Amino acid sequence: MIRISSGSREFAKGLGLPVTLSLLLVCLAASALPAQTEPVSGRSSRQNISGHVRDAESGEALPYANVIVVGTNFGAATNQNGYFVIVNAPADTCTLRVLYVGYAAREIRYDNRRPSREPLEIRISRQTIELEGIQVETEAPPMLEVSDEPGQVALSPAEISILPNMGEVDVFRSFQLLPGISGVSDGSAGMYVRGGTPDQNLILYDGMTIYHVDHFFGLFSAFNADAVKDIRVYKGGFPAEFGGRTSSVVNLTGKTGDANNLRYGAGINLLSGSGVVEVPLSKVGSFLFSARRSYTDVVQSGLYNKLFDFVSGENAVSAANPNIFTGTEKPNFYFYDTNAKLTLTPGALDIFTLSLYSGRDNLAQHQSLSGEEFNYRGEEVLLEDSAARLVTDKSTRWGNQGASAKWSRKLHDRFYSNLLVSYSRYFSKYELDRDFSSSSASDSLTYFRTTNSGALEDNELTEIAVHLDNEIHLSNSHDLKIGLSYSDFDLHYYSTYNDTLPVIWSKSGSGLGSVYFQDLWKLFPWLEITGGLRGSYYKLSGESYLEPRVSAVWSPLAWFKVKGAWGQYDQFVNRVTNEDVLEGSRDFWFLADSLIRPGYAEHWIAGASLENDEYLLDLEGYYKNLEGVVEYSRRASYNRDIFDRTTAGEIAPGTGFFTGTGFATGLDVLAQKKRGRLTGWIGYSLGRVRYEIPGINNGFRYPASHDRTHEVNLVGKLSLKQWDISLTWVYASGKAYTAPESQYYLNLLDGSRKSYIHVSGKNSLRLPAYQRMDFSISRSFETANTRYVLGLSIFNLYNHKNFWYRQYNLDTVPVALTDVQMLSFTPTVYFKIYSR
Repeated sequence: MIRISSGSREFAKGLGLPVTLSLLLVCLAASALPAQTEPVSGRSSRQNISGHVRDAESGEALPYANVIVVGTNFGAATNQNGYFVIVNAPADTCTLRVLYVGYAAREIRYDNRRPSREPLEIRISRQTIELEGIQVETEAPPMLEVSDEPGQVALSPAEISILPNMGEVDVFRSFQLLPGISGVSDGSAGMYVRGGTPDQNLILYDGMTIYHVDHFFGLFSAFNADAVKDIRVYKGGFPAEFGGRTSSVVNLTGKTGDANNLRYGAGINLLSGSGVVEVPLSKVGSFLFSARRSYTDVVQSGLYNKLFDFVSGENAVSAANPNIFTGTEKPNFYFYDTNAKLTLTPGALDIFTLSLYSGRDNLAQHQSLSGEEFNYRGEEVLLEDSAARLVTDKSTRWGNQGASAKWSRKLHDRFYSNLLVSYSRYFSKYELDRDFSSSSASDSLTYFRTTNSGALEDNELTEIAVHLDNEIHLSNSHDLKIGLSYSDFDLHYYSTYNDTLPVIWSKSGSGLGSVYFQDLWKLFPWLEITGGLRGSYYKLSGESYLEPRVSAVWSPLAWFKVKGAWGQYDQFVNRVTNEDVLEGSRDFWFLADSLIRPGYAEHWIAGASLENDEYLLDLEGYYKNLEGVVEYSRRASYNRDIFDRTTAGEIAPGTGFFTGTGFATGLDVLAQKKRGRLTGWIGYSLGRVRYEIPGINNGFRYPASHDRTHEVNLVGKLSLKQWDISLTWVYASGKAYTAPESQYYLNLLDGSRKSYIHVSGKNSLRLPAYQRMDFSISRSFETANTRYVLGLSIFNLYNHKNFWYRQYNLDTVPVALTDVQMLSFTPTVYFKIYSR
């Protein structure tokens, strides 16, 4: 299917024509380049400036740094390997200014009349330095950088380590402090970006796809900041080089390690320990290895107990039935992750990298409910039975494994190519076992009753992908990107109830081939337009998809910009959340097919920004038109009325998958102070997300589960020599939720009993508003060879009571209601050590 707009659809066979056209464009563009960069003579006034931007201490290549010829409109950004080329720059002595998030800006003098045959190498530092013959501006490095392009933001992994945390520098929780990105609760490191769900974010780590970003019941993200060099977030309107998701892109580049010196570091907090080592390889490359592991399965600290109370809701009492209480609940959990990266640079033209990632969680919960007048599943009241007991055991094991190998080669000053092969595997296994027992006396009759139930969910997704990406700098006005990719998916999801009753038993696989073309066109010094087209062929549906995209930045004044973007996006791999008020939320991945259509979104973005060296004010409004919205409900498997109210294409028969439409709209505002001892930002988000799915909520439009009308984020950082102090404050409107309102049982003719549950309108209720303040203070100590950091971080400083969700136990009469609160006042300490 080729989709040019939401109302216009055509069919095509395969991608033969787009592939041929892309290869032809690569050849034509390459042939249009000059054979080599000519030395400047008296007859020439233009000359390319090319080179690399690196870290001053480690020699690490810095991706996406901006290199500007001061006083002109000439400039370029480095690619992922730190390489840049400024095409046809003035052949004269000039000043180059280099900017990179988390680093001090640097300016150098460069004679472009007689450039060296060796590529220029520019080294910049995190700290302000003074070197002979080099001018360095004295300014504190920024933590956050907002790109000129719509929706693009960069964060410095080193600088976000100063923000309040649970002892672990959390990459994804830092994202949640940006306008337009919501975390919804304390118990999730996932991101809801401008109305999208976490599965609609393309998460790339060194080119491999990461399908699950949570650790430790969702309290931490799955990425070790010590192994991450650069973080780029595209909140919407992202360019044609990225595909397969409908909401956003998070592109993380891993560190390559110090190519000059052996370095190491380690850290410990109340939950986990970590370590990192960087090894130079005789001037031909480097190797980095990092690892984290929680030790809560061995030592249970006070912070562990605090988190345990949070995830379990221990000792919560039902107001409807105060005789029912929660007994001892014992979760046993731990996580670990490892990163390794080998980088080889055998010559000036080639770079080889091999990156590995592995992460895993093991979570187990044991809960016991008991009490007098205990009624289970509509049975008669078990009088005088203090031994009535319901025991629940749950275990979840999930993880990610991934690997990528990339060969990068500079074929020409203006032609750079990358060949990437990647592997990614996500796995999750959930097991539930419930046992009820009772021994009771009634009218001198003693009887003993038991019942047992259980569930099993097993989900695994693997992806093997090959990407060929080409960068072609035709002129100072045209930067082209052309690429090809192919991904092979293999997935299974098995779900059973009571050990024998299959709910879903699915195994599938598919191929996805894609090509893209993208051109950054500097039409005028004050107007840039990026146009692109992505074409894909998805084997499982047997259809093709076209995704046109365009963005523009108009800069009438040096301090004022107007920007906008439009694009179409398709998604073929999705994760759905089970809408089941009995069992809670269980999510799983599945592949779109001929019955469950691929997801689709159309982005409209418009905004403006005012910026100088000290301050930034950025506003962006957006609207997303959504199709192929998927909800899953097990109630559909036994509710015939649901099927009667739907038609073909609205529900896949016998599966419980419902599809429909929706929209997301909102406004993001960011006010940032970028320089000085005191830096930070204030962010505000106004948003609305609505779904309309036949068979859900009687076909009426309803708020999505992650809908939040208002969100406010305040972030402040104060740097005083060796001291760093930071404070964050978050406010958000209450979360939407669905509640069971009543339940009754019927005795069937075969002697069995069937329960019927009536629930409220879908997400028609709201929890109270959320607010939280966090605080952190740290002190650095330095010797000739070592740097130490000792820190204190406090989560929920003024101990505000926030509600996570309402938990209902319908196996009891009356219904047992538990208000599960989020984390209260939670302090933690951490210690880190790094070699210098």
